[in-house]
Amino acid sequence: MSDEHRGGEPPAAEQAGCPKTLWDGMTPYQCDEGAETGVCPTHGRFRMPPPSADPDKPCQHVDMHLDADVQRLTAPDDDTTVVAYIVELSIRCLACQERFRWTGVPAGLMPDRPACSADEFVLHAPIRPASADPDFGLGIPGFAIQYRAGGER
Repeated sequence: MSDEHRGGEPPAAEQAGCPKTLWDGMTPYQCDEGAETGVCPTHGRFRMPPPSADPDKPCQHVDMHLDADVQRLTAPDDDTTVVAYIVELSIRCLACQERFRWTGVPAGLMPDRPACSADEFVLHAPIRPASADPDFGLGIPGFAIQYRAGGER
């Protein structure tokens, strides 16, 4: 690809400090702590350590990272009214980057209880503000995936 298609600028360098975004009211700003060590005192490690000396030795998964996102589900037809919130959680080991699967929850997306993605890497859990009615978010459609032994339908 030519420079004119890339905008003529070199690719951005890796962030020096913690890449987490913080908020001051409505204004976002970069944390940028821990540039020397790769470990932010507030958010933890943000640079990956070099691989272990023995790749055949199993990882002990001592240092984990939790990703959490909150999704706002809105009414259809360009209506910005929030009808439900869902928190999405995923976990990985910082040393070996292995992702962890959620066990003991059904696969799908349900408005009344937690469920995981089909690959079991993401937990979807419905949440509501403390001030909301107990039935907040229950009117949205959901789905569940059922697994059967032997591949039968």
